[in-house]
Amino acid sequence: MKDLWVGLKDVPLWTLIAATIVAVALWQITPLHSAVPNQYRAYIPLAAFALAVFTIARIANTIALTISARRRRRREWADLCLTKLYRPMIALFNERHLTSSSVILAPYLKNRVANAWEKLRRRRGIVRKIHSAWRALSDRRISTSAEMEYGSSFPLDQIKALVRFSPDCADGTLTSLVRRADRSRFEDQPQNFEVTKDEYALAEHIFAEHKRLSALTDR
Repeated sequence: MKDLWVGLKDVPLWTLIAATIVAVALWQITPLHSAVPNQYRAYIPLAAFALAVFTIARIANTIALTISARRRRRREWADLCLTKLYRPMIALFNERHLTSSSVILAPYLKNRVANAWEKLRRRRGIVRKIHSAWRALSDRRISTSAEMEYGSSFPLDQIKALVRFSPDCADGTLTSLVRRADRSRFEDQPQNFEVTKDEYALAEHIFAEHKRLSALTDR
């Protein structure tokens, strides 16, 4: 029995599926069933059942191995990104303290209704009017400002260097955020320890990705 199981494990999955289909056909289709010698007909249901069980087991094992391999690749990729990018980026904030404050400009429904009405008045086209007004009804207009409380200025140059040295680990989101943060320095001209909105968005992404990737490697 052990040798039989080892042999079935080495049989290609498509062969098991084909054998199962043939066994079921011999069992259920009368002309085929009649063509089988009488002394073997009693074993056809058992053979069909056994082949179906082995086929289902092989399919389940293949799915489990595929999922396991995918998870392993994700953990390896997460560990690589953490090592090359996100842990060094988080370390840049060890001696710097980023602080932020938020103000809700439309806290009440009446404020959001007024904003929606303003969108209806200014937008052109029925579809654009309705779409903009609908978004305004749920937009609380949260404005966030940030600054480096102590330590040093925002470490954008060091972050850019890390991304430049490990481009294989930098996805499109990170690259886009770095580009926008770099452009915001020239457009907004922050003073002293001020942090632009795009730099703050970059910092939030770094902390969020570090947390997400760390959770993947810990599984």
